[in-house]
Amino acid sequence: MVSRPLKNIELSVSAVIILIYALLTFQRNFVWNDDLALWTDCVKKSPMKYRPHVNLGAAYAEKKDYDRATAEFREALKLNPKAKEAYLNIGLVYQEKGETENAIHNYKKALELSPVYSKALHFLGIAYERLGFHDTALLYYEKALKDDRGNPVIMVNLGSALQKKGLFEDAVGYYRQALQIDAGMPKAYYNLGLAYDEKGLFNEAAFYYQKALESKPEYPQALSNLGIIYGRVGRFREAVALFREALKIEPENTISLLNLGQAYEAAGMMDEAYRQYMKVIELNPADTRARERLKRITPR
Repeated sequence: MVSRPLKNIELSVSAVIILIYALLTFQRNFVWNDDLALWTDCVKKSPMKYRPHVNLGAAYAEKKDYDRATAEFREALKLNPKAKEAYLNIGLVYQEKGETENAIHNYKKALELSPVYSKALHFLGIAYERLGFHDTALLYYEKALKDDRGNPVIMVNLGSALQKKGLFEDAVGYYRQALQIDAGMPKAYYNLGLAYDEKGLFNEAAFYYQKALESKPEYPQALSNLGIIYGRVGRFREAVALFREALKIEPENTISLLNLGQAYEAAGMMDEAYRQYMKVIELNPADTRARERLKRITPR
């Protein structure tokens, strides 16, 4: 019997998306082939103005040149110690680098300057959710949404924290509110799918994973979790196809590799299952799940 597959869970916004979202404030009003060239030129022409330094930092951050980005944000703060956007973006750089405590420190510095700064409140919620402090995350999400009532991204993240606390109906309510504002929001559909999946309502879960994929065809978590549902009802070859699609996007996702191996097992394709489990071990030699699966099969 195939063991229970592993879900690909994506309940909080990825750091890269977070970073881009926060920096849109400084980029959306400009049409330019190269933001880095634009803001480098602006800094040269106006070195004593803080905002060009913030915008240049944003351009560096988008290119993942985080050291230069941080240097520009700090220069902006020398010129204007009340530049809350600079603190926010320093926090986002730290969050992207996985330094969550440093990110929190800088978000709070932004809030000292502007206590109802919705972006800082929102990203504090994300940071605390990542640390597992769901009640604290909820507090900040609620404050952010109070200041920015029509923001569907905040609604989805608020739902995410509620879902992690087991508050199914409340979470679903926020996902639906987000979709009323943005009917094509793949993350809201995905989280609805995950909520119903966790309740064992697999038909509803499959429907929402499919809706997520309609909005965002290259959505590896939705592909993988829909594959799990197909595997549960014996549609193993379709499950295999979905796992393979997910792995085209994230080739080193060990959860999708394990699930693909189990789908191959269930379909009687033992050589292929063996190869997937070996890939998992190559990526993570300590993975006991793959080693346990390998004990069950013998390659031809």
